[in-house]
Amino acid sequence: MTAALLNTASIPAARWAISSIFFLNGAGIGLWAAHVPVVQARAGLDTGVLGLLLLTIAAGAMSAMPVTGWLTARFSTRKVTLCAGFIFAIMTALLTRSSELLPLFLTAFGFGASNGAMDVAMNANASEVETARGVPTMSSFHGFFSLGGLAGAALGGLLIGIGFGDGSGTLLTSIVTMAVFALVARHVLKVAAHAGAASHFALPRGPALFLGLLALLCMAVEGALVDWSALLLTERTGASAASAALGYSAFSVAMAACRFAGDGLVLRYGAQRIMVVGGLAMLAGLALAALSTVYALTALGFALVGLGAANVVPLIFGAAARLPGMSAGGGLATAATVGYTGFLLGPVAIGWVASQSNIAIAMGGLSLAGLVIALSSSIVRHK
Repeated sequence: MTAALLNTASIPAARWAISSIFFLNGAGIGLWAAHVPVVQARAGLDTGVLGLLLLTIAAGAMSAMPVTGWLTARFSTRKVTLCAGFIFAIMTALLTRSSELLPLFLTAFGFGASNGAMDVAMNANASEVETARGVPTMSSFHGFFSLGGLAGAALGGLLIGIGFGDGSGTLLTSIVTMAVFALVARHVLKVAAHAGAASHFALPRGPALFLGLLALLCMAVEGALVDWSALLLTERTGASAASAALGYSAFSVAMAACRFAGDGLVLRYGAQRIMVVGGLAMLAGLALAALSTVYALTALGFALVGLGAANVVPLIFGAAARLPGMSAGGGLATAATVGYTGFLLGPVAIGWVASQSNIAIAMGGLSLAGLVIALSSSIVRHK
């Protein structure tokens, strides 16, 4: 590593500490997702206002990401990860308890901003751990995030089901989350901060821009499946709403499982090959889902997309953290900010194309993102 370690925590302990933080971040997102209908009903939001609320969360994240690159370079990825994590836990509780419009939108922005800062900082810290270990590790960290998302959504559903959907349940989970942060804090790897002209967010250009655009394509696919997979299943296969929700689960579970296997696959076959296979799996999976009128085949297509997309963003973020002339946080902030727009633009683009044709054509056209990713695989090679 180019900077001296400032703490005495062992590398294995540092790995599990940041893995725990990835899990808790995913769990917070999952908890919020489960509470969206409850918050909508309690605040009396129509679909238009709810859409603005979700856009406010995204705006908060995108406003914080560029600043976080500078903060990690100045104060270390460890400090920023922990500070953002504590704020994220608080905001999760506040967001699910708010009912008045102004506090709801303010906490939504704070929730998004803390999540965006946490995203950049924890990925930068994970990259430092990966460098210290000397073997691929990034995919497993994202696996813990995916696992946390599934656990958070399940826990949120349980809390709502037993009568704690008023936010009291998330208040308790936020307290537990902050306690876990405090327990793992001393094990989180600390690398000497190195603020400098190349250590902050930069206007996207060159390799950073290219990596950001590839992340945008992958995140656009993920965002499209979150928002449109259920509609594709109901329209093309006649599935019920409940069955359509299970179809999306095929994507989520496949992605989480493949992320835990990703580090071993990268070590054995190399980042570039995994990127090629991932892009082609996304291409094939989306094409199958769009063309099929059979529920099982469409769900299989979603699972194939999950397997393919699982390790693409971890590989892109790992490459961004290694860009010459930039700190890990600065490179990640640049690529992540560009990439995150995929979650915004992807679903919107699918909706527009679907309105002009149909959902199958829209999702089928998105499969070309996988082809672009496969053809651009050389950018993630270790130099």
